Amino acid sequence: MIAAICSAALLACSDLDLNPKDEAATGNWFQTPEQFEMNLNVLLLHMFWPQERLEWTGSNQCALDAITDDFTNRDKLLSFTNGSLNSTNPVATAMWDNTYTAINRCNKIITELHKVEAQMDPELRNRILGNARFYRACFYARLLMHFGDVVVVDENIDIESEEGRNAAYLLERTDRWSVLEDVLEEFDDVVEMLPREYSASEVQRATKGAAYGMKARTALHFASIRKWDTYGLGNPSEAERLFGIAAEAAKNCMDLNVYKLHDSFPELFLQSTKNSPEGIFVIPRSKAYSNGSLRQYLSGQSVTVKLTRTPVGTNALGELPSWDLLCSFLCTDGLPIDESPLYDPSEPFKNRDPRCSYTIVEFGTQHLGYEFNPRLDVAEIYSSKEGKMVTNNDSRTYLISGNSNQYASYNGLALKKGIDESWLSPYETEPDKRILRYADVLLMYAEAKMELNEIDDSVLEAARVDGATSFQTDMFVVLPLLRKIIGTTMVMAATYMLQMFDLIYITTKGGPGSATMNLPLMLYSVYKNENNYGYSNAIGVCIVIAGVVCMTLINKAMRVNEEDY
Repeated sequence: MIAAICSAALLACSDLDLNPKDEAATGNWFQTPEQFEMNLNVLLLHMFWPQERLEWTGSNQCALDAITDDFTNRDKLLSFTNGSLNSTNPVATAMWDNTYTAINRCNKIITELHKVEAQMDPELRNRILGNARFYRACFYARLLMHFGDVVVVDENIDIESEEGRNAAYLLERTDRWSVLEDVLEEFDDVVEMLPREYSASEVQRATKGAAYGMKARTALHFASIRKWDTYGLGNPSEAERLFGIAAEAAKNCMDLNVYKLHDSFPELFLQSTKNSPEGIFVIPRSKAYSNGSLRQYLSGQSVTVKLTRTPVGTNALGELPSWDLLCSFLCTDGLPIDESPLYDPSEPFKNRDPRCSYTIVEFGTQHLGYEFNPRLDVAEIYSSKEGKMVTNNDSRTYLISGNSNQYASYNGLALKKGIDESWLSPYETEPDKRILRYADVLLMYAEAKMELNEIDDSVLEAARVDGATSFQTDMFVVLPLLRKIIGTTMVMAATYMLQMFDLIYITTKGGPGSATMNLPLMLYSVYKNENNYGYSNAIGVCIVIAGVVCMTLINKAMRVNEEDY
């Protein structure tokens, strides 16, 4: 662990928006606002915000999905799901190392800034300090989510020095919940330092909206742990508090009135879409300013592993959508595929949330100039690019034109989200990396408010953002929020019906005949008119049993007595 912290290496970087040429290290480097700005740029390196292969360690072993049950290989339990993941895994070590490298850089900026802040414009000083503290809060939040208790590195410890390394060896982990409170407070503090937005000519760094949004994401994550964990971390009152924090932070972000949803969901993720109003915290990829670093844009295998085999992809070991992802999209009636009568296994994309076919290539449709059809019996498909039938390299038919094609269409699915013709040649692309979107904030707000059993127009709007129709909103948002009220009302109504006596007795006395007779009136009649105390007692027991059964069934169905937090 300490070795991981002490392995923080300084990176040589390029100029302009992404990275400085110089190595941000020691000595007289931190003197001018420009030098501080370039050090902030280093914290936007993609290795510090990894979402793709190669961005943790530069190896093909570092994809986070590769150690979880979301990966395409489903024939065995991987290290994450079988409980064998440890510090020797390159994903874990790279995440720990790189995150602490970034934290050390943040601490360095903060300590050096304090030395020269008297000579710096206060607004610029606050912006630099706010960004450094924001990044640091994000990095600690990541460590908390993945590792639990973490090592908190004091700002005055420079782990690049011998003295600092010696001090680092004495550090111990700090309880996650106390660190969480510090992280949430840090997001609150930086809100006052950061701008609402940047001009087009400025580097697009952290804003007030980013601080609010990341605070909401962090609080919501740990609120869910507090609510659902059954291994010692559950705490209903803390869950409620954290859900409230998440809802408030998300609402504050929304109230800035800076962001809005992109007009087209599929276009949002294309390489050509830049500076979308939906982006709250976005890091650009750039080949022009990469200085030859392949981690600053996607190229080669990072591109081809996402393509189908027909357009020269390498899906034998590719980054493909899983069948779990395909199954997770709801049907148009708002139900999952195993509950909806609309789902047809022979046409799995039919009657589904439209984002399903925006994310995964629909069978039999044109993609990148070729029909995508992984069926074993389809040896040829139509190419709109060439205007003729061509060999179907996405079929697993063993021999096609004398060549083995056994790994084609590894799991029968292909990724469509964000991929267009610009990815084909020369297999280099630079789509923006979206760390936080306005849609994320809307959905986080809706989830937090629903967990709090609260609802307002913003919650309904978030449901609509998620593709819900009016009927689905009523069925899956409004009614669930009203379930306790409905359940309580049903219990009261059932109780009233089981004990109703006076109204029937005064009006009909159970008549005509026994048409309006009920159990309480029968008990009275047997006791009063027949003096049959045993029979009347038996009726009383039946009333009690009926009441218990009714209340149990209603409480079970409506979850009236369950704790929400």
